Amino acid sequence: METTTGKFDPDYAKHTQPMTSGGISVFKDINILANHLHGFYGSMGTDSPPCDPMPEGGPCYRGDNIFADIEPGQCAYYQYDFPRIASPGALWLHPHHHGSSSVQTHTATVPVLLDVNPSGGLDPLSSDSCMAANMKRFFPADNSNEIILHMQSFMFAVYTEASQNIQNATGPIDDGYITNVVGALPGDALCCSGPEKLDDGSGGTTWENSGDTGPDAGDSFSKLPFYTSGVNADFVTVNGAYQPVINMEAGKVYRWMIIEAAIMKWVHLGFDKPGCVMGIVSRDANYLHTIPRLAESLVLVAANRIELLIKCDAGTYQLQSGTNKTFTQDPGCGSSHCDVYQQPIVATIEVAETPGALPTPADPFGSCTPALPPYLQDLRDPFLTAAHRNEIVPSTGNTGLMNFTNPQEPGPPSSACALNGMTYQDMNAMQEIIGELHELSLWNINVHPYHHHTQPFQIISLPDGVDSDLNNGSWRVGDWADTLELPNIGFQAIVRWIPGPVEITGTGYAVLHCHILPHEDEGCMMKTHLLEKAYMPDPKPTGAHSQGGKAGLTIMVLVLVVGLIGVPVVLYKKKKARKAAENDALMSTQYEAARTQSTGV
Repeated sequence: METTTGKFDPDYAKHTQPMTSGGISVFKDINILANHLHGFYGSMGTDSPPCDPMPEGGPCYRGDNIFADIEPGQCAYYQYDFPRIASPGALWLHPHHHGSSSVQTHTATVPVLLDVNPSGGLDPLSSDSCMAANMKRFFPADNSNEIILHMQSFMFAVYTEASQNIQNATGPIDDGYITNVVGALPGDALCCSGPEKLDDGSGGTTWENSGDTGPDAGDSFSKLPFYTSGVNADFVTVNGAYQPVINMEAGKVYRWMIIEAAIMKWVHLGFDKPGCVMGIVSRDANYLHTIPRLAESLVLVAANRIELLIKCDAGTYQLQSGTNKTFTQDPGCGSSHCDVYQQPIVATIEVAETPGALPTPADPFGSCTPALPPYLQDLRDPFLTAAHRNEIVPSTGNTGLMNFTNPQEPGPPSSACALNGMTYQDMNAMQEIIGELHELSLWNINVHPYHHHTQPFQIISLPDGVDSDLNNGSWRVGDWADTLELPNIGFQAIVRWIPGPVEITGTGYAVLHCHILPHEDEGCMMKTHLLEKAYMPDPKPTGAHSQGGKAGLTIMVLVLVVGLIGVPVVLYKKKKARKAAENDALMSTQYEAARTQSTGV
């Protein structure tokens, strides 16, 4: 970082207090950078060809390469090849160097909006259904009704006795507060610049409890920055502003693009009074199978994005989080990372009166079935058999619910951050085979958001009672996502996806992880290896619980049953096999369609 002298200071932001020493999964490398384009469907970047054209002045990474090490003062480039079949929507760019992603992402995120490629790209609204519903009238070419809400969260409690006492009223101090994550104390460059000089010319500071006649008049109650008051320590901003005003007109349908660019926690958005109608179009840049889906409120966990249509009557509305109808903190989690933001005013919506505008009806949008790309086709058919089944369980090795606390004293003891009992390591990777159906059983996603890089997954199963109209603002079975959490309403989900095709994704390495980014830095991450089947190496232990042993036992039992029961079972199995073959042929057709459409960017 450059200082006021214009020279690079290699000692900037070095910790004044030691943190965990040793190992790959510790908070470290505060000045090392790698980028992640969250929601990008394409190449992982580790096996990609060189950038074309190759820029001058620094290295260039082609694809979503999170393993790049960009040094302080170094200029580097990223090149992303978007396939024509990519589903349009909201993505976001954030730092992803293992060990420093949480502290860097806290204030350094950029929303990225992907539009339909004008040269023959996929247009979800081009389907016969959406054309008949005239859905394009809500999506003008000039984006004149588009409003971006780039939400960031700030958690700035300081690890001292005073702030610890404040936070103990609601839970223990933990890595839910970014200054605790980096071990910052007052005077540390990562925490605060120190006491401000008084404006009266006395030479005193705000930490000396001396009087002041200037704009910052008043005595400071402690040697802590303003945000340790408990009230100011935890808040959400929209487009960099605290409680901004958003102007709209009555009778007009708007498109909101909401990006929850948070490192942890979640928001449950709703309005303080009736008068607005919302309909979800896409989640995580993946169009729903029927659009829009009406919802009274919206649940977004860290990294989620929502595109929606909204129409309001004239008036003033407060966009709120954690009030009225809301999910609450999971009783099994004692940390702040799994709590909802309680903010009565996230933004104020001023809707001006428009002459002749009629009251907003219960459904002002209609609905249609959009055209979806091959990689978002429905995988819920019960006759489809996943070639690869695994489980992902965030745990400490003896319990499913964790309190991931910073091990630095003072504070409660730390638990190990792990996936399937293992912290992140470079050696072992979960294999993904291009063109084959994969299935994951995800556990503990009531408190830990699961994120999979470079390719979305479809939700196949949710806990009983979750898949209902009451949860329209959250997730439904059949939705596609890249980050999934069910705050306090669901413990497990089953997801599926088919990696590839290789022309779009290439091969190489990426990761899956808990998107509470301090947990990712602590080791709640697993490397993934995308491979073509012809080059699949012998499997190695990955920490993912393979179902191969169970499959072998099942085959043996089926052989015995067939021998005992005879011909009727054989005929039934042949019928089932024919159905499975038909579905496999359909999957193959969709896969080949993706290969055909993948040419061009």
